[in-house]
Amino acid sequence: MLDQITHLFRLRTILDEGSLRRASEKLNVTQPALSRSLAQLEQYFGQPLVTRHARGVVATPFGQRVLSVSNRIERYWEIAEHELRNEAMQEKAVMRVGGGPIWRSGILSGVLSELQKRYPRLVIEFTTLVYGKTVRDLDEGRLDVAFGGVFNDSGSSLRMERIRLTQVHNHVMAREDHPLFTTGQAGSKPDLKRLGDYPWIVYSELPTYREMTEHAVTEHIGSRPEIRFVCQNLLSVLTMLQHSDCLCVLPDLSVGAFSAPRIVPIPGAFGPSTAEVGMIFRTELNDWAPLKTLVALSRERFGISEPG
Repeated sequence: MLDQITHLFRLRTILDEGSLRRASEKLNVTQPALSRSLAQLEQYFGQPLVTRHARGVVATPFGQRVLSVSNRIERYWEIAEHELRNEAMQEKAVMRVGGGPIWRSGILSGVLSELQKRYPRLVIEFTTLVYGKTVRDLDEGRLDVAFGGVFNDSGSSLRMERIRLTQVHNHVMAREDHPLFTTGQAGSKPDLKRLGDYPWIVYSELPTYREMTEHAVTEHIGSRPEIRFVCQNLLSVLTMLQHSDCLCVLPDLSVGAFSAPRIVPIPGAFGPSTAEVGMIFRTELNDWAPLKTLVALSRERFGISEPG
């Protein structure tokens, strides 16, 4: 078993470097030894893992699948090794957390801070999710847990645990003292006929918000919105809303931390648009203590009682 893991890790370096020579230099292992590892893996799996060409080697389609599995195995081994050695060695562990834009806007700050207090030797790497790559990054160990849309991958991986935490509701947003509010205050009846009179911001980090602005809003107000800003950064979008008469389609969870003036939804300006959001992680991590604590803290953040 350990020999096979060694061969798999060598295969990854060979493919990362694109040649046996460069992999040999990086690993400080002879080229014949790497060739034997590659041959043993190909014999074990019964099919080629690499294709050789003049400039080096590239993975076959099956070799790419083997590489994906080996990445996941390596990450699982890192976590298991830490659990086995931690008591004696007091080593640091790493948790790789990815978050969509609304989670990075402040929702997870308290949760992750409390997690780190409970596990002082845990290093939390909180990174941005790459649209369309979340499940693959989880599957291959580049992420341990992701916060975002948990049911939008069509169940593509049975190795993933999905925990629903809440719903996101999308609205047309404006500052609370926007001229649309007849009395100048949030909660007053807005003049929806004037939605087309104001400039719009397209929040473009996720494609769905561009689509909602350009199509759903157009259908609702009967004219194309006058788009003046297209911005990927959520903080910048919220700041521009505070300091202008712009309107923008945003998720409700993204605006809670902003005040003076607050960013508020415009009632009736948009049809119902919701999405299930929460956390997703590999089932093999179910028993990892820091992850179990993260799940409990996340449930607590949204007022969800522990199951059963």
